[in-house]
Amino acid sequence: MDVLWKQFAIAELWNGALNGLVVVVALLYLGITGRWRHRFPDSTPVPPFRKVFFLGGLLLFYLTLGSPLTWIGHELFSVHMLQQSILYLVVPPLLIRGIPAWLWRVLWQSKGWRQILRFGTRPLIALVLFNGLFSLYHIPVVFDTLMGSRFLQWGSHFVLMAAAALMWWPVLSPLPERETLTPLRKMAYIAAAGVLLTPACALIIFADHLLFASYSGGESVFHLLDPREDQQLGGVIMKIMQEIIYAGILGYVFIKWIRTEGDTYGVPDEREGYQPMGQSHRQRVD
Repeated sequence: MDVLWKQFAIAELWNGALNGLVVVVALLYLGITGRWRHRFPDSTPVPPFRKVFFLGGLLLFYLTLGSPLTWIGHELFSVHMLQQSILYLVVPPLLIRGIPAWLWRVLWQSKGWRQILRFGTRPLIALVLFNGLFSLYHIPVVFDTLMGSRFLQWGSHFVLMAAAALMWWPVLSPLPERETLTPLRKMAYIAAAGVLLTPACALIIFADHLLFASYSGGESVFHLLDPREDQQLGGVIMKIMQEIIYAGILGYVFIKWIRTEGDTYGVPDEREGYQPMGQSHRQRVD
């Protein structure tokens, strides 16, 4: 394993151009949500946790695509699948939740973006689009073609990240007026997403032969695993990451649902006393 960690000390394996781009985006975000905020209609202060979400998403994005993980991911399929897990299952939710609602509304005011988002974030379309593209990506001939070109590989990452963001939107939409799913349907949606992602992972895990010629191991620098074992480990990593993240989102949706129901119907509170059922709702209506 030491040979893997040593790669992170090699300066040439860190993508300077991508680092510069990420820094510029981070500075623009901090400026827009900070000193330039008043230039945007109905803007409000952005809580620190949202800034942590967005900047954390950017950091993970850079570490995944701009660090030596990219080079190692060309040698080890398991590392490549770890990259995909982070890019598609972790980074989009962080970026979506990190952008404040008033800034999303500015984007929705653009006719072109509004049409794209309105169509692409429809639950069924978003669900099928991402999982369909993810499965298509892992068809051996498609995969090996994409891996053979740096341009195509980067392009595929960004297409799948965009599709993943559309998939996450119906569950994590920061705009109440754009909510299309009830909490119960959100939970069913997440469960369906997990089911649709399973066949691709299962095919990789249980294949009785090496699926991807790109990882045949002929010129591999890291001889840590047999290529087929590395392939199986990659499928396991993707499935475990998916299960953990989807379970976390399910918990988030459920807790938020319970809190909303509590606000609507009234719940006992040791500090303030019991609030009769329905009182909170009547107050808001009045």
